[in-house]
Parts: sequence; structure tokens; C-alpha cells
Amino acid sequence: MIKGITLLIFASCLFALLYYYPVLLQPLSIIDIFCWRLLTSFPAIIVLIIIQKKWSAVTALFTRIKQQPLYLLGLIFSSFLLTIQMMIFIWAPVNGHGLSASLGYFLLPLTMVISGQIFYKEKLSFLQKIAVGLAALGVIIEITTTGAFSWETAIIALGYPIYFITRRKLQIEGIAGTFSDFLFIFIGCLIYFSLNYNAHKIIGDIVHFPIYIPMLGIITAIAFAIYFFARQLLPLGLFGLLGYVEPVLLTIVSVLFLHETVSSEHIASYGLIWLSVCILALEGTIFVLRAIKRKRIR
Repeated sequence: MIKGITLLIFASCLFALLYYYPVLLQPLSIIDIFCWRLLTSFPAIIVLIIIQKKWSAVTALFTRIKQQPLYLLGLIFSSFLLTIQMMIFIWAPVNGHGLSASLGYFLLPLTMVISGQIFYKEKLSFLQKIAVGLAALGVIIEITTTGAFSWETAIIALGYPIYFITRRKLQIEGIAGTFSDFLFIFIGCLIYFSLNYNAHKIIGDIVHFPIYIPMLGIITAIAFAIYFFARQLLPLGLFGLLGYVEPVLLTIVSVLFLHETVSSEHIASYGLIWLSVCILALEGTIFVLRAIKRKRIR
């Protein structure tokens, strides 16, 4: 279990590094950075699938597409939803919205809980009801105080549940789903490069960033590999609990390295949302401790 915890925290650290990474690749545009990330990481993901001997899941996916051609539209839609999230992940830290984006990742567990209740009739526990109430109050205060709620926060907090619900509906969980999403985005990036790049520009980018561009794909692939491996080593409850590490690290990156600050008008709303996340984390801790205790008794 210690190995799984260590690996998952390390994966979160790599994702936090990727959050700062677009700063290192300026003056490349957001779309250029996004495409370079996909073009360099997709081959590494294929290598990961081969190493883990998961190619059968990929061939099964292609078989299903052949049998159900309309299924392809659902897969493309899933890729489109992920593209939006990945673009915001690159855009936010470069444009001074790192904290707003990290708040979206803090809200994500809460919106996932609410989505589970709405779409899958899952029951909310007492602590979950308190957490949802506090988060809702925080959002109301934010809208009342500032007259709006950050669009990037909203898209992350609401968009990811739609993405995960779509994947669940399409039954493409796990490595096959990741391959499918990255495949269609990879094709889109190739089309973008063919229309907007030439050999001189490609060589120019690589010469200007001879280390950063290749490392972008390598770090992405390693982060996903460690993430999936840690997922296999940890109980689901503990895995979910450690999911809070990443938004904490994104906040630290935003404050320490991107030099963003929480203005006074955001303190109350952000504080309530962070408190609600702490309550969810407390519930997760209690769940994990009880699970460990039951395991020891057996």
C-alpha cells in the first residue's frame, strides 16, 4: 500500500509540473503546446499499452467500432470533451487563471458526488450533504460578490462529470478509453499541423526547445503510467482520497511559481469550497480507516 501511495503522489507531482510546463514553452501558442503534448505523448501511451499487455482491450474497441459504426461518434465526442479540459489545463496557468482552474479541480469531487445522485440515484451521506451545502453556499457568495463565477472553474467542475458519464455510457473505462481519447485527439493534432505547420516550423520549434518538447510527451506518458499502476495497487477509497493531492499541488504551483493571489473578494467563497473539500476528505479518511480495520479483523 505504501508503494501505491508513493507512486500516486509522485504522479500528482508530475501533473503539477505539467501545469507549469506551458510557461517554459512560451512564446508557443496554446494550441501549439497542446498539439506538441499529444504528438509526443501518444506514441509513449502505445508503448505503455504494449508493456502492460493491454492490446487486447484496444483490438476489442476496434471490433466494436466495426460492429457498431455509430459508436464512433460517441468516442469522438468523448475525445472532444477531454480536449476542452486539456486545453484549459494549458491555457489557465499561462493567462493568470491557475487558481481559478485549481478551484475547479477542488470542486470536481463535489460535482461528481452530485452527478452520482442525479444520474445514478446514489445516496448522499450526512457529511456529503454538508459538503455539498457548503460548496453551494460558496458558489452563491462568489456569484453575489463578483457578479459571475469563473468560466474555467465551471467548465472543469461540470465538464469532467459529463466526460466521465459519457465514458461510462460508452463502456470505455481504463486503458482502452485513454487510448481512444488520445487517438482521436492525436489525429486532430496531425490535421492541425498539416494545415498550419511546415518542415521549417517543426524544426524551428524543436531546435528552440530541444529538451522541453520531447520531455513534455515523456512526462505525460510517465505520469499516466504511474497513475494507472498506482490505481491497481490501492483500495478504491484510498485512491479517491489521494485524488485531492493534485488540486492542492496545482494551487501551490499557482501561488508560488505563477505568483497568483486570492483577492479579498474571493476569500469567503473559496474558503467555503475548500472547507467542503476538507469534509469530503475527512469522510474518505474515515472510510479508508474502517476498511483497513475490517481487513485486519478478518
